[in-house]
Amino acid sequence: MAQTWRSSLYPDNWTLGYTDTQGNFLQDFSYAGYWRGEKQIPLTPPGSVYNVVTQYGADASGKADSTVAIQNAINAAGAAGGGVVYLPAGTYRVHPQGTSSSALWINNNNVVLRGAGKTATFIYNDTPNMREKSVIRVAPAHSADWHTPTNAPTSIRGDVNPLATVIPVGSVSGYSANDFIVLHSDATDAFIAEHGMAGKWNTGAVKGPSFYRKITAIDPAANTLTVDIPIRYSLKARDKARVYKVGEMLSEIGIEQLSIGMKQHTGSSWGDLDYKKPGTAAYEVHGSKAIGLSNVKNSWIDQVDSFKPSSNTSDLHLLSHGIVLYQSRTITVQNTHLQKPQYRGEGGNGYLYLMQGEDNLVQHATASLGRHSFTFQYMWTSGNVIHNSTSNQPRLATDFHMYLSMANLLDNMTMNGDFIEAVYRPYGTVEHGWTTSQSVIWNTNGVAYAPGQSAIVKSKQFGRGYVIGTRGAASGVEYNVPSTERSAPQDLVEGVGTGGDLTPQSLYLDQKQKRSGGVPPVIYTPIPGKIEAEQYSAMSGVQLENTKAVGGGLNVGWIDAGDWMDYAVNVAAAGNYKVELNVASQVDTGSIQLKIGDTVLSTISVPNTGGWQEWKTVSGEVNLSAGQNKLRLHAAGPGFNLNWMQFTNQQPVNGQPTPQKPANLIKNSGFETGNLEGWTEWHSGAESACKVDADKPHTGSNKLTHWLAGAYQQLTSQSLTVPNGVYSVSVWARSGGGHKALHLFAKNYGAAEVQAVIGSNPVVNYTKYTIDNVKVTNGRIEIGVWSDANAGNWAAFDDFELLIK
Repeated sequence: MAQTWRSSLYPDNWTLGYTDTQGNFLQDFSYAGYWRGEKQIPLTPPGSVYNVVTQYGADASGKADSTVAIQNAINAAGAAGGGVVYLPAGTYRVHPQGTSSSALWINNNNVVLRGAGKTATFIYNDTPNMREKSVIRVAPAHSADWHTPTNAPTSIRGDVNPLATVIPVGSVSGYSANDFIVLHSDATDAFIAEHGMAGKWNTGAVKGPSFYRKITAIDPAANTLTVDIPIRYSLKARDKARVYKVGEMLSEIGIEQLSIGMKQHTGSSWGDLDYKKPGTAAYEVHGSKAIGLSNVKNSWIDQVDSFKPSSNTSDLHLLSHGIVLYQSRTITVQNTHLQKPQYRGEGGNGYLYLMQGEDNLVQHATASLGRHSFTFQYMWTSGNVIHNSTSNQPRLATDFHMYLSMANLLDNMTMNGDFIEAVYRPYGTVEHGWTTSQSVIWNTNGVAYAPGQSAIVKSKQFGRGYVIGTRGAASGVEYNVPSTERSAPQDLVEGVGTGGDLTPQSLYLDQKQKRSGGVPPVIYTPIPGKIEAEQYSAMSGVQLENTKAVGGGLNVGWIDAGDWMDYAVNVAAAGNYKVELNVASQVDTGSIQLKIGDTVLSTISVPNTGGWQEWKTVSGEVNLSAGQNKLRLHAAGPGFNLNWMQFTNQQPVNGQPTPQKPANLIKNSGFETGNLEGWTEWHSGAESACKVDADKPHTGSNKLTHWLAGAYQQLTSQSLTVPNGVYSVSVWARSGGGHKALHLFAKNYGAAEVQAVIGSNPVVNYTKYTIDNVKVTNGRIEIGVWSDANAGNWAAFDDFELLIK
């Protein structure tokens, strides 16, 4: 067994201020996230529930525009002092109204925008003309800009160094405990020269270091203010260091349990500089965002993904940016996957997670196929943590981008075709220049190098920077600099290729534990939601490894009978939950028990999937009590790997007026029997094009496929005896396109046949097709799918549903 090791800068008895003989030191990053990481994101925020469908008339079918209805619900919740704006399962069509800079705007405290799950609630922005606009904007109606004082600034007496929390000021008059203030010094000529940027930076563009802090104590005799988080960089009297108040920021905003997609632009001219040219497609999508937070604190984004709208002919989810946190602090973004922006040109486009604030936490996040996956900008951007997150194949590096974003932490990043770059950037109208100082890149996992690269981290920071531990198939670090360069001394680099043996594995979590008094932090994962296998709070007998599953990251492996993993969960409401487990195995001996205490909630068999990295999803059902608990995954049988678990509520969440979902009347709806039990089929010619197989099902282990090498007609249907009433019929489908006809149908129910057309265009991702309001008057119904196909056309179907309304 390899020997564990610690960084020379982080001994077991580390305390803030520990410095080696060369002057290297680590900052305390444990303050990142919602309420400085000291409170859990609330499952039941205060206030009433505002159902956008039943109370405000939003259309969950995606046919009619729902912008005004949803905004009315947001406004009502805000006017009442807060509440949950609930979007039941469905698709909601929105777009900016008139000259508005966003489709939806949250501008009051305590408002939570909540869907029914990111695979159930979809917000679809249906216009591509979104230049510098957001789908969801969170910002106060008044100015809260960090560089616009609302009182007469108070000078800071003398120079204040990094790590300080006690600030000497000219006078404490006008300040009180719990006030929020900005500590700021200008980018004076002397400051700019000190950083070697004379003639390249100017005060108006780069501003100077700024820290948004809360006053925790005042000493009138000493004229000092004590703030809640240490400052991250020197504030010098030479640079007119001062404190002042700004407009009140928003707080307690949540966006959760939904997905966002944007209609693609069908225009032309997508060159890197075309964003400057009116009339081009690049100009019209430039700077658009899925979610933009400006001047917000103590808030969260949780369980939010992007998705490909069915209207998009290309596999695109967004137009430009994903999530942007501007002049915001102590925000948590977690359990998200943003991907596939249409425009990845210059001028700031295609950034999936853009950090422009302080002490924010992004964790368990994935970015795929952007321009930059994760990016830091500006001199007021510090103390942010990106933890246990994954980047997949961006156009350019995850980077520190411009104007000295000091003292940030990238912790346990998984880089797949990407690398982390913390270097001088000689670009921009006002040169980006030094992009960071005092930032830490801790225990980076390299799955694969970016094309043409041989390093997973490139770190040549201004002054001092730190790369502690790399691991994985791609573990190289580029950091050597001549002593004459401004970035000298070269950054401290330790443990290249041996990060798997680094103690602690996570700097962020260990510092958080130390600040909490040695009690390990318990991070509760919300249910409903997704739990990555490696997010266990305790385990016995298992190991982690890099996964080859889509999205990269880690999986749990080497699981023997009797091994277990414990997960800290916070269940929104008591009831039955569907649980899906993403597993891989080369044998058929695996068996999973989900337990709370000694009670076995569910036992799920793991099939032979064809290999240790051949991933399939199996499912079961569990009944859970509300609140925080410890869920144990126990290996009742050996020989499987686990990638993730997904919990979906099967009945209403407390406080949300969602009717309990009726029973699905379809027999063998997902073909989990492995055959056509319950179904009938008809085909033209001698050979059936209908089969049940295990190739890429929507859920579970199997699906229905229509395919033949030659032209064919194929019908697969099920006839049922049902009570008279109104029903909905649906199926999840994807296809390669090219069909003469492809549709879901319902017939023989007492009226004419009705159809949901899947059509002749390719459907790359599984999409749900629904026939609603089918009124059965004769006690029976036949539902099914019809393919009239050219040679080689294929279609896949899964998870049929027949539900009484």
